Amino acid sequence: MKINSKLLPFLLLFWSPVFLGFDLKGEVRLEGPPPKPAWLEVETKHQAECGEKLLSPKLRVSPEGGVENAVVWVEGNFPEPAPAGKNYALDQKNCEFTPHVLLMPAGQTLSIINSDGFLHNVRAFDETTQMLFNDAMPKKGQVLKKRFDRPGRVLVRCGLHHWMHALVVVQDHPYYVLTSPSGQFRISGIPEGNYTLHVWHETLGELKKEVRSDISPLELNYPAPNQ
Repeated sequence: MKINSKLLPFLLLFWSPVFLGFDLKGEVRLEGPPPKPAWLEVETKHQAECGEKLLSPKLRVSPEGGVENAVVWVEGNFPEPAPAGKNYALDQKNCEFTPHVLLMPAGQTLSIINSDGFLHNVRAFDETTQMLFNDAMPKKGQVLKKRFDRPGRVLVRCGLHHWMHALVVVQDHPYYVLTSPSGQFRISGIPEGNYTLHVWHETLGELKKEVRSDISPLELNYPAPNQ
């Protein structure tokens, strides 16, 4: 039987096997009693616009020990690129960056917004502390667009309000997520196989665990800070 060459792409698509991924879910916890919330003192010259103190976003732990804002990802060689088409934004509002930790795929553009009615000075640094940009944002509603092409962690700071900082984590595949306020996470659609799971938190550091598709849910524990 002779196959019409014009139909070949459609036949290949129809006959291609379906690759079903798996979901990896779990919880990141801090052992021991949860730390008390930390407060940041605001310099006198900024108190009129920012208040006297702000709740620190660096380490937030639920009453049950769940760690918020931990970055969880799997290490591997994945053929598919990170998905595009989403808008990524980092806002400066009430003298804080929101969100405190932002995840985005490499090759995408980040919109940095000034929602405050006063001057901010946005500075970004890569993991080697090299400055990537330094821009003044004096106007309310001003938007600064920056493209991030290389995977890695970027520290974003305000040069005028020293306590203001955020972390932008850039990945070159779609299998990463941020833990919820209760420490929960779920990474969906991972190709079947064995992987190294990474967890990183700006205060607690990094954890690693070997995982495979038939083991879930997982619990990953950071030792108590005084250990």
